[in-house]
Amino acid sequence: MRELKELQHLIEKARLELDQALESDSYEIYYQKSVYLDKLIEEYLEITETVVG
Repeated sequence: MRELKELQHLIEKARLELDQALESDSYEIYYQKSVYLDKLIEEYLEITETVVG
């Protein structure tokens, strides 16, 4: 399982890539990047729930 700091970094990077993809990439690429970001956020939330809860 990844550490929170690593996940935060990956989420920030994925958000930037998603913003850039919106401007220049096709819908399929944008969608793939969006799904990847969603998975990272889901993993982050799962980790924080286990730490807090």
